[in-house]
Amino acid sequence: MELGRILFLLGAFATHAFVGYALVRGCTDVDPRLGLAFGLLPDGDFLFPADWGWPFVHRGLTHTPLFAVGLLAGLYLASRNRSVALAGGLAIGSHLAIDSLSPMGIRWLFPLRTAWNPSPGLAVHSPAATALLWTAALGILAFRAIQRRSHDREPTTDHKQEHDDKQPTPTPDATTELE
Repeated sequence: MELGRILFLLGAFATHAFVGYALVRGCTDVDPRLGLAFGLLPDGDFLFPADWGWPFVHRGLTHTPLFAVGLLAGLYLASRNRSVALAGGLAIGSHLAIDSLSPMGIRWLFPLRTAWNPSPGLAVHSPAATALLWTAALGILAFRAIQRRSHDREPTTDHKQEHDDKQPTPTPDATTELE
């Protein structure tokens, strides 16, 4: 494989992983490494042997909503945690969303084999698009960091103490005054 193709693929892999990481870190409290893995997971199809053929090719089975739904159902069943499934969905969904905009698109209706491709044909892994995706991911991370920092600075109040302070002071009743 030529050097240019290797660099292109490394950039695409890093972008999918980083966007998945940023979305999980920015939108959930789940370990963001899950976003890194699930953001990259659809490109695991590069590991399939070439002689397996369709649908075990790049942008075949692993780049479909059906695959994502099946994977997320399995993730939920394994973890029994909706937040984990949501995090996985954000990450794998970001990968499918990005690739669906490319000229090749993704197979939205898999397992049906149709020529329908609603992709706008954008160069989603061009240097400009990659810079835009990384900037957006960094923005999500920065927003989350600022949000957490401001949350950490807020003074904690003891609501019970606050409630007790607002209660009127009991006045002695007539029976205690007579004693």
